[in-house]
Amino acid sequence: MNPPDFERFQVSAQDHGVLFYYVGEFTAPMVSAAADTLKARLATEDASGPAKRKVFSTFVEMAQNILHYAAPSPGDGAQASPRGAIAVGRLAEGSTDGQYWLVCSNPVTVEHVARLTDKLTALRAMSLEEIKQSYREQLRNDAHTSTDTQSCGAGLGLLTMARDASAPLEFSFASTSDPHDRTALFHVKARI
Repeated sequence: MNPPDFERFQVSAQDHGVLFYYVGEFTAPMVSAAADTLKARLATEDASGPAKRKVFSTFVEMAQNILHYAAPSPGDGAQASPRGAIAVGRLAEGSTDGQYWLVCSNPVTVEHVARLTDKLTALRAMSLEEIKQSYREQLRNDAHTSTDTQSCGAGLGLLTMARDASAPLEFSFASTSDPHDRTALFHVKARI
């Protein structure tokens, strides 16, 4: 990237209220370091304690979802197993008109698109009380590991994000232009 392009990127990020942006490999140490950076940044923000907690919690859930569920990118040489592959994604946090927002994206295998769509569509239709009730039920769901081999957290991450959000989670999928690519880019946005 040349200096004028970088300047345009900085101006655009500033105009959109971006406070934090990361793109690349997600590892446990990277997530920990990014969480520490965000926590320090939030300490300087003029926001309530509950708002800061919700932003931080949602950030951690999004990062963990990328870390645990990102499909290997084509040509990255990673193994096909999502839990054993290199996790690559994007995560941003910002503030616009006094409201925080967080957005993340990562590749998922096309076989998971329908399952994620069903989960998120149902979640978007729930009231806050229904989300809290579902969260409590999932905490006690000991049979989860035998009934859902795809999710290692019983969907608690999505429930946590939805519980902390001030509006229903937004999501979308984008396919790649490569007809041999078996992944779609999964986007999730939360407003706090």
